[in-house]
Amino acid sequence: MKKIKILILASISQFVFAQTGQVGINTTSPTATLDVNGDAKIRKIDSITSTPKYVLTPDDTGVIQKVNIDKLSASNQEIIKKKIFAVLSKRSPQLLQAKGTDYNLEYDGVVSGINTDKLSLTNGNSRINLPPNKTFKITGYIGIRGSTTGTSSTTPGYVTSTFQAGGDTQTIITTLGYTESSTETFDDGGVTPPIIMVMTGPAGDSFVELKVRYGGINAGDAGYYVSGAASRTTVGTYILLEEL
Repeated sequence: MKKIKILILASISQFVFAQTGQVGINTTSPTATLDVNGDAKIRKIDSITSTPKYVLTPDDTGVIQKVNIDKLSASNQEIIKKKIFAVLSKRSPQLLQAKGTDYNLEYDGVVSGINTDKLSLTNGNSRINLPPNKTFKITGYIGIRGSTTGTSSTTPGYVTSTFQAGGDTQTIITTLGYTESSTETFDDGGVTPPIIMVMTGPAGDSFVELKVRYGGINAGDAGYYVSGAASRTTVGTYILLEEL
């Protein structure tokens, strides 16, 4: 019996590590008072009949916190604020040099919103890196113009667009977008924003990019511009991110 106890204690010691004021299970470098690297099970569950009622839930770093269950309501202002992410805008017009060629739309303007610190832009400000373990609806709003310098096409044309997801992003649904110039004469529509709904994975490498190309029989081959910053007399180009 004594040997069995020694073996049990030796086995436990391989997985439980302690620092000053901190205990780690299956980790040698705990970052909280109790840091469990693995699953945990609570076998006894009691119904809560009195208020306030609390639940245990992890934050973005995995730290378990006690939260008043009333604050988990979809109409709670704190929840609403956490789900408002960002609007990304363009500052400068972007030339689409060749007809029928996909270009990554670049966002060189203001990034505004409550949770902008959870986003980043890479690949020439065209790749939107998303936080892990979330679900997003992302909508593109694209303005176009024939010329900013006088050297590109000023004849009627249109821009088509589609989102592309990468990393450990799982696409739920995606749609194509279409934006035509104000002088377009064909009876084929006006503006359809591209939309994608995605779930980001745990690895933290989820991203989306918006691909755009220009076309049109009369658009010519001198290039076409996606518009930049909006004003009271010009349209702008944006992306809206909403957490679902």
